[in-house]
Amino acid sequence: MRHVMALVGSRGDVQPALAVALELRRRGHEVVTGVAPNLVPLAGRLGLDPVPLGIDSAALLGSDLVRRDMRSAHPVRRVRALRAVASAGWDELRTGLLALLDDVGGADTVVTGLLGQEVAAAVAERRGLAMAALHYCPVRANGVVSPVSGVRGPRATRTVWALGERVRWGLTRRAENDQRAALGLGGTRVHLPTRLRDAGAVEVQAYDPALAPGLVGEWGPRRPLTGFLALDDDARARLGETGSGSGVDGGGDGGAASLDAWLDDGEPPVYVGFGSMPVADPAALLAAVDAACADLGVRALVSAGWNDFSGADGARRADGATGAPGPDGKRVRVVGAVDHAAVLPRCRAAVHHGGAGTTAAALRAGLPAVVGWYSADQPMWGDLLRGAGVGVARRASTLTEPGVLAGALAEVLDDATAARAAALGGRLVPPDHAVAAAADAVVSASAGA
Repeated sequence: MRHVMALVGSRGDVQPALAVALELRRRGHEVVTGVAPNLVPLAGRLGLDPVPLGIDSAALLGSDLVRRDMRSAHPVRRVRALRAVASAGWDELRTGLLALLDDVGGADTVVTGLLGQEVAAAVAERRGLAMAALHYCPVRANGVVSPVSGVRGPRATRTVWALGERVRWGLTRRAENDQRAALGLGGTRVHLPTRLRDAGAVEVQAYDPALAPGLVGEWGPRRPLTGFLALDDDARARLGETGSGSGVDGGGDGGAASLDAWLDDGEPPVYVGFGSMPVADPAALLAAVDAACADLGVRALVSAGWNDFSGADGARRADGATGAPGPDGKRVRVVGAVDHAAVLPRCRAAVHHGGAGTTAAALRAGLPAVVGWYSADQPMWGDLLRGAGVGVARRASTLTEPGVLAGALAEVLDDATAARAAALGGRLVPPDHAVAAAADAVVSASAGA
């Protein structure tokens, strides 16, 4: 079979799907991999011969549209920004995916993540192809997991989901029908979840049933819960992130050996990393981390992710204001990208944005967590971790306020929380089993088309 992967978004949206691509290739399937242009080098290091598809996700996340307009206090500006972000890059994805399918002579299946599903589904419909989607969190209506904090009970949960689907459809309906028109398809008044269900598409639930046990019984074989997806050891080694990558190394040569020495020279640290999420004030975050470490008597390993921490040394900010004192290099270490599977088991807790990939890595390492969430599914993961007794959640923008980060960490740095986190980590579906199940589901989508 030939599977065309149409993977757009941030690294957290793309990397789990690359594990499935590698598994399908291992089984002898032909896999054609299209990824966001800025992630072509990542997929290339895995040997997947990727082609650029859609738009640069790092540029989008760093744009004024995301950083400023989506957070505007003006409701009209905020709604316009949400609508624009919801369909950002759809034209490029449509034309790129069509060209990719033409170049390879068609496919059996189009495989996509959550982002860009509307376009991928329309292209699959136009070409008569099967479709499979990878969901890294619950995004379809159910009575088990609420998308909003504080909602309890199946009836209320379903009501909230129904409202959310109407809002989403209102934001994307015009853009989606524009894409359908460009493909020569008729317009639709039915939102995507219903159309995918009616078309028999497979929506792989790529997260662990231990965190949402009721979903297994509620959703049938077209929405299988496989467990969290992750690259195997060999693939992770090819990424070259066992120690640290580019970025600031707060007291060493930036290499794996230097980081190993720092990790060994003291108690296990707290890991702090926000992946592709934009940190508004890196200097203030480092000051908050340093203060929390001093208060609690712990160390911290800070991964810069897609952020620039090179100027966050506590000297003088660009606006002329005096920054907070720089972090103690022995207490707080700043590095670039790290291999979560290699580094997190050497830590004692994690502070992260609540992305599904980082959440999975921290859970597998048996770590309690402070989720500093921004948007999308991140508050949901914070709620799920809190419900499991292994984490707390705070809005990311509050973590630099005096005492907030230290207080949140104090809630999870106790023996009882650590024991619950370790026990939960031991119950998760092993990553190789999860990847195999997801690949099985993709193949089943082709067979059932």
